[in-house]
Amino acid sequence: MVVDPELLEKAKAAAESLRQAELNAEMAKADYHHAVRLLHLGGATLREVASELGTSHQRVQQIVVAAGGSWWSQVWRNRNARPDMTCTFCGLPSSAVSKLVAGPKVFVCDGCVDKAERTELTTPSRGSRARCSFCGKRPTEGQLVGANGAWMCPGCLGQVRDIMDAEPEIRSK
Repeated sequence: MVVDPELLEKAKAAAESLRQAELNAEMAKADYHHAVRLLHLGGATLREVASELGTSHQRVQQIVVAAGGSWWSQVWRNRNARPDMTCTFCGLPSSAVSKLVAGPKVFVCDGCVDKAERTELTTPSRGSRARCSFCGKRPTEGQLVGANGAWMCPGCLGQVRDIMDAEPEIRSK
């Protein structure tokens, strides 16, 4: 069999071009995943990121997990799930609620998340120095909702909802 040297060179050049294009595509994908994770770590919920990027929140969650996870997953990994955990907001034990999500020294049940989304929980008094019990930030006045001295900002509320909707392995019963 005779191999045409000119065609062989073209094939080798095309192979190198393909290898470089695949490398560039992998680098662009890694950059995209990193940027999506940074958006989420910056305070945007999975749903907010998904909406802005025109994709599903499940896909954004996959990207965030593959790129290193969210700060919520880091918090959860450092927690020891115990049967005596209670919702910080309403005091119900984990056995009496469907879902319970842990934050740093705070727990919230699905019922309190529903109430917070409907703004049925209290807000801090005017001039209060209250901070979000999950992220520690002091949002602008009127944005915190809570009960029993525990507070949640809209960003953390969205992240808790995303966790409850999407990841059964980080929920406690």
